[in-house]
Amino acid sequence: MAEAKKQSLIQRQWPWLSGYNAGTFSDDLVAAIIVTVLLVPQCLAYALLAGLPPQVGIYASVFPLLAYAAFGSSRYMSVGPTAVISLMTAAAIAALPEETRIVSAAILAVLSGVMLLVMGLLKSGFIMNFISRSVVSAYITGAALLIMISQMKHIFGTKADGTTAFTLIRNLMNGLSDTNTVTLIVGVLSILFFWLSRKYLAYGLFKVGMKSKRARLAARLAPIVAIGASIAASYAFDLSNQYGVRVVGNIPSGLPLLTMPHMDMKTLQLLWLPALVLALVAFVDSMSTAQTLAARSRSHVDPDRELLGLGAANVIAGLSAGYPVNGSMSRSVVNFTAGAKTQISGLMLAALMTLSALFLTPVLQYLPLSTLAALIIVACFSLFDFKALWKTLKYSRGDGITAIATFFAVLIFGVQWGVLVGVILAMTFHIKSTLRPNMAIVGRFPGTEHYRDAARFNVETNEYVKTLRIDESLYYANARYLEGKIGRLVEESPKMRDLILMCAAVNRIDASALASLETINSRLKSAGVTLHFSELHSHVKDRLGRSELIRQLTGKIFFTQHEAMEALEPEPDWSQFSDHVDIH
Repeated sequence: MAEAKKQSLIQRQWPWLSGYNAGTFSDDLVAAIIVTVLLVPQCLAYALLAGLPPQVGIYASVFPLLAYAAFGSSRYMSVGPTAVISLMTAAAIAALPEETRIVSAAILAVLSGVMLLVMGLLKSGFIMNFISRSVVSAYITGAALLIMISQMKHIFGTKADGTTAFTLIRNLMNGLSDTNTVTLIVGVLSILFFWLSRKYLAYGLFKVGMKSKRARLAARLAPIVAIGASIAASYAFDLSNQYGVRVVGNIPSGLPLLTMPHMDMKTLQLLWLPALVLALVAFVDSMSTAQTLAARSRSHVDPDRELLGLGAANVIAGLSAGYPVNGSMSRSVVNFTAGAKTQISGLMLAALMTLSALFLTPVLQYLPLSTLAALIIVACFSLFDFKALWKTLKYSRGDGITAIATFFAVLIFGVQWGVLVGVILAMTFHIKSTLRPNMAIVGRFPGTEHYRDAARFNVETNEYVKTLRIDESLYYANARYLEGKIGRLVEESPKMRDLILMCAAVNRIDASALASLETINSRLKSAGVTLHFSELHSHVKDRLGRSELIRQLTGKIFFTQHEAMEALEPEPDWSQFSDHVDIH
């Protein structure tokens, strides 16, 4: 019995283990090798972006993969350093003393991981619903532009620090006189190669006869050619010593022991808010990737398990001297396209990254920083989505303003505040829209049982029986607006004897709205008007049944609007249509 329960638990936690065979293993291995080729330069580049030594990127690319495989739900997710999270890390630790930044980055990972774990244990996967797609798109677009600006100092070989776009641009302009020509040439050539291979290589390979899938994979892995060429040129011509080209430098080989970073109260006070924002962004970004790949593979991801997987990955990243991580869209797509079948590919990737940390570091020390900066800049091209900003603004003014404000908040205030501005504005506009919900007088299409807005359609209305359709749930913020709307309707309809509240769109009535309805019922009664309801949802009607309103209601609750009108609409005065002639 115990063995059966254990087997059932394993099946629920890792369903992909069922039927795992040699063929699946070979698919996972090939995918892991391909993603490793992509991850090695990326982890160095993103550590550079985070303002940390390159080996920290390697540390953040091993143990988090193991933790996510144990707790995450996506079969294809590749967890590790990413551009947006790296920039957020840089912004969070920028104000701290330089000698404490490595430890602070590890603390940031642990804090954000603990927050994600707590949210996962509390089944808080629904929190993703509070961050709109337009905010995420605008945030990532702004962050991508900020990332590109922050990397231009490495392209020019100058110093230009800062956490906002304007600070970075000002410092970059001031340092242009110190541009290193050789560094600029290496950076520009790298950007051109990365961009051309990304845009045209797959199509070119396909045209010469390579299969589409292999052509796309080859194009994604082409940057390794530029990495190898720049390392070879740097070593052969001694670019660092002869021409002053900044290179990665010495990278300690091996991996650190798992240890808890030293935390003090002052650092915790400075980092808890950035850690919370970072945790939210990491979850939303990772879930978007996981859901996209799940849709393509017709599989399923569990938001609560994703919280646990990301939380465990971040905690272990902090314990292994790394920094915050999340799911990488680019590497996850490559993992999926390369044929990965299960999370075993993540375990193999961790093993290959360990071998890289042990044996590749002597070669990577000659890699120019301008080449890594070029890799980051070209990677940011795919993050731009200005078209979505324009489409959002055309469709919804409130959502468009929120998206544009989020974009500029990232550039003006820094990446850590952009998402907060977006979430606050999105919630503000949502609440504002529910403060004054649409409420329409409705009438009937002649000869039918269909009722529509009388201001928009040519429908029949009745001066004795009025119907007010409420197109929003009723709660404390809009309850008094309903009172005012009905008050004006009574004033404008002196012959009205019955008022029907058509509630097909009302999914909730809270205590404040209930009190307003009781007040409305009382006021209408004193004015000689009977109050009725139609098309109430069952759960709303059941809740109202526990209140005094149902017992005090002057009218009835009708199942449909047509039933209400059939019962309440007065018979027409047929005498005015009589053609009888009295001959006496």
